[in-house]
Amino acid sequence: MNKYNVTYDATVYSADGEAQTLKLTADDLQIVGNATNVGTYQVKLSQAGQEKLKQLTGNNGANYKWTFKTTANYIVTAATADAKLNGSNQKTFDGTAVTTAQVNSNGQILVHFTFPGSTTESTYALQDGDYIWNAGSAPVNDGTYTIKLSANGIVNLQKALNQYAGQGNVTLDAEDLLGSATYTIKQKDLNVVLDGNSKGADGKTYDGQPATINTQATNFGVFTPTGLVSGEMLNTANLAAGDYEWVDANGKPISAPTNAGTYYIALTAKGLKKLQDDNPNYAVSESGQFTYVISPAEENVTISGSQESTVPVIDGTNFKVNVPTAITVPAGLTYEFANGIPAESGVYVINLTPESITALEKANPNYKLNISSKAKFTLDATLTIEFEDTQEGNKQVGQTITKSGVAGSTVDNLDLKLPENYELAPDQELPTSSDFRRSKETDR
Repeated sequence: MNKYNVTYDATVYSADGEAQTLKLTADDLQIVGNATNVGTYQVKLSQAGQEKLKQLTGNNGANYKWTFKTTANYIVTAATADAKLNGSNQKTFDGTAVTTAQVNSNGQILVHFTFPGSTTESTYALQDGDYIWNAGSAPVNDGTYTIKLSANGIVNLQKALNQYAGQGNVTLDAEDLLGSATYTIKQKDLNVVLDGNSKGADGKTYDGQPATINTQATNFGVFTPTGLVSGEMLNTANLAAGDYEWVDANGKPISAPTNAGTYYIALTAKGLKKLQDDNPNYAVSESGQFTYVISPAEENVTISGSQESTVPVIDGTNFKVNVPTAITVPAGLTYEFANGIPAESGVYVINLTPESITALEKANPNYKLNISSKAKFTLDATLTIEFEDTQEGNKQVGQTITKSGVAGSTVDNLDLKLPENYELAPDQELPTSSDFRRSKETDR
């Protein structure tokens, strides 16, 4: 009865004339109409209440003519509701701000209404203007962000609430906007390959000094990224020489190289971390190395010396390999005729044998040797003089006489003498001089 807070002002008497008091119960009253929605409803005696009152007068109430009137009201006022936001969602970084459609994409970020008669299904999906970001605006970059309900969106929330509770039955105030949701932008996978420069390999010419890493060198290697969002560039601006290290072809760290050869430059763990920090929207992985070439220095090597002989046999002591002070000359070098063993007299160039050139180059791996020769071998011509007996089938008589000299030159005063017991054929006489021809010659 307390909730009704009603009284009645009629006085009735029993058959013996005593005033009677009716003790009302909830069953004795009846609300006129369906008091579900907000409004004012009349309260009257129910049929059971009327009968109970009549019975107090005796004679089943026949002693009175009954008229029941009411001025009692039952007022239904609007209830208040809570709107609590919760849930989470995520996407991979794509370079664009989060949209409401993306917030709602997995159906987990919802507003849950609490009001008399609400259920777990009393929910609402956010619309533009219903929420605010802790970042101030819709985020773009990697991170986890918080969404809260906005007082500016209370109109949409109230409309949704009316769909559940009926127009005007439940109200929602700004202080009733509770909870929060989270939205995470994950890093996008990015693979970075350290590769060569299209302008050519980085490096230097051998100078006897350890190589240094110079990130500003014209031919320093380049990064080839795979996975960047369209329009974005890989940020390598803060990488310095100290973020790289020397490695071999297998990626094993080595000390700074000095000798001629091909070497590689890779990112250190610190360098990779810096690359990651400078590209925070990406999960960076890297591979590959930059190529660095130390080219051999060029030096000139000259073969000098000379030899003169009637036979094409080289005496190596007559020749010398002339080199700069930085070049090592191994022992046991041998020589050869530049164009093969000569068959004629003349002056010929002497070179190192291929085996000796290989040995010389092997002893000096940091140099490209430009080998030339000024060494000469003079192969003298030989003049052979023989006497023959024409009457004995051109049989040789006496000793063979030989003279040697430079091809094309003339030997004077041959001082020839006939063998004993022989004379010249008619109309012949002994020559006193002769020219040396290039090929072997015999005078008879």
